[in-house]
Amino acid sequence: MIIYPAIDLRHGRCVRLRQGDPNAETVFGDDPAAIARHWVSQGAEWLHVVNLDGALGATHDQIAEANQVRSGGVGNSGTLPINLQRLVEIRQAVKVPIQFGGGMRTLDDIRLALELGATRVVLGTVAVEKPRLVSEAIDRWGAEQIVVGLDARDGKIATHGWQETSKIDVVDLGHQMHALGVRRVLFTDINRDAMLMGVNTDATARLGDVTGLNVIASGGVAGIRDIELLKAHEHYNIDGVIVGQALYTGNLDLRRAIEVGHEPLRRRSAGIIPYRKTEHGPEFLLLFNLFFEQWQFPRGGVIDHETDNQCARREFTEETGLKIRHVHDDCRVELNYTATIRDYHMERTLVYYLAEVESGEISFGDEDHCEAMWVGPQEAWELLTETGPEQLPALDAAVGYLQELGQITEQSARKD
Repeated sequence: MIIYPAIDLRHGRCVRLRQGDPNAETVFGDDPAAIARHWVSQGAEWLHVVNLDGALGATHDQIAEANQVRSGGVGNSGTLPINLQRLVEIRQAVKVPIQFGGGMRTLDDIRLALELGATRVVLGTVAVEKPRLVSEAIDRWGAEQIVVGLDARDGKIATHGWQETSKIDVVDLGHQMHALGVRRVLFTDINRDAMLMGVNTDATARLGDVTGLNVIASGGVAGIRDIELLKAHEHYNIDGVIVGQALYTGNLDLRRAIEVGHEPLRRRSAGIIPYRKTEHGPEFLLLFNLFFEQWQFPRGGVIDHETDNQCARREFTEETGLKIRHVHDDCRVELNYTATIRDYHMERTLVYYLAEVESGEISFGDEDHCEAMWVGPQEAWELLTETGPEQLPALDAAVGYLQELGQITEQSARKD
């Protein structure tokens, strides 16, 4: 997961705008190139540079004029609007790739930004107003050089430097962009941007999950905890994160953020192997998970300050709505394996506890679950073998434990 330090340019200076408000500006420096060198010295692998004047429409006529003057080549940077001069200076100051956005409204704008040193450009308002231009840009420069910015307020797309809010749903536009050939988007929750409220991890993950787009998160990163949360959801196609105000105020250490971004993807989960007593012997409860496309015992991620046992009990109640009669704490199985989710490799630790539970109507608490089955040991073995074989050692341990208690006969536990 890439960490992108932001350099927001207004009138040639490095600033931050509170929720995009031009009247709520904080200046962080008059020399953006020096700031760029500083972030690179701290380990930055990419820079995210924004022409706020262009995004707000103030310099678009100047950019158009510069395009005409410079149609024969890059020429003298003095013919450029001040923020594009700053882009040239940043390009000369550092070697890392630059993601550049703000005021990109024509193919000539894109061409000029790339000529001046941008590695790829971010298209914002134009993606809503002229989607055909997005497709043309991708045909000309390729999907790796074109990013679409999806800025949302209460789930609806905002345009023109966040000054206007449309009726277009962010996920719907994401699907449209994917159909046009876009493969990477930058998603900003405007309500959280620059407020240090914490990044909207759930909305970011959902966008990547349901559209298949690689998503760069933005807006509201308050500290290292936000980076850790995004990293934990990286397998939902979270490609990176823009960090701005938290860096400039010292609430986030860039080196540490980059370390977290480079860490292997890990997840610790805990769950219950639920069984109920019947006249034919114990039956186990399995849930079908649409995301993983497999039968599973109820489980979920361990959260802060929670033990494995506490997590297992909570997740079972949330995912089934059933009550636990008794947890066999001495029947605990820890599974360690590597799972491949999309193109992401995740080091997984999964802890299961055997528990007798009550029968009753199952109330799914997770949208990924669509079916539940009570099955005997043999059928449970067959279903897990077909869809979730990493769980078989946990089933074996549960069956062996219940055999010792005399609740399962050797014949009923036999795997043919």
